Amino acid sequence: MPNGNVLLLVWEKKTAEEAIAMGRNPALLPDGELWTRRVVEVQPVGFDGGNVVWEWHLWDHLVQDFDPEKPNYGVVAEHPELRDLNFPNLGLPAAGQADWLHTNSIRYNAELDQIVMSAREVNEIVIIEHGASTAESAGHTGGRYGHGGDNLYRWGNPQAYDLGTEADRQLFRQHDPQWIPKGYPGAGHLLIFNNGWERPDVEYSSVDEIVPPMDADGNYLREEGKAF
Repeated sequence: MPNGNVLLLVWEKKTAEEAIAMGRNPALLPDGELWTRRVVEVQPVGFDGGNVVWEWHLWDHLVQDFDPEKPNYGVVAEHPELRDLNFPNLGLPAAGQADWLHTNSIRYNAELDQIVMSAREVNEIVIIEHGASTAESAGHTGGRYGHGGDNLYRWGNPQAYDLGTEADRQLFRQHDPQWIPKGYPGAGHLLIFNNGWERPDVEYSSVDEIVPPMDADGNYLREEGKAF
């Protein structure tokens, strides 16, 4: 990061009991555990030390429509700002894996104070804000954009939040979303390496450039009831 700190993607293991208590479908726990996601900002100290100065936990930003008796119960399509705890669903690739998201990259945009991550097994990229404090990032309000640690934007597979089907899927086991820096063509757009696994008709890899719908203040625009 520009301040010399380092952002880390971290697995956070949850037991089957912990996952079920949050509304995970027990049929999606064949490994007996679930690996969720955490982001940690570390301030280096000396040669091999460091202080955690900020963190964000996906576990604070879930929705599920499997068990009305458990927390986070709601209509998934009404909460694209949250991650569906039970997607990929049964019958889909990656369903039931302990590493259910396989978040494989992270990038930081200092101008927007935002973080983009790639969730390979869900076939989408997700953007959150970094400007919210650790406490605010555990909730749904506060920070520069007013949404705490919730998703600001997601793209690639709207069926992951029940606002699309497999036909709407655009990403296929992607890697490395990154903002094009100033001074280059397409500055501010996002580049994504789209591996192309499971692409319909024929599999091939591509580099995809997308232009997220954004206002002058860095807020992402979405028509109510429709996918990003």
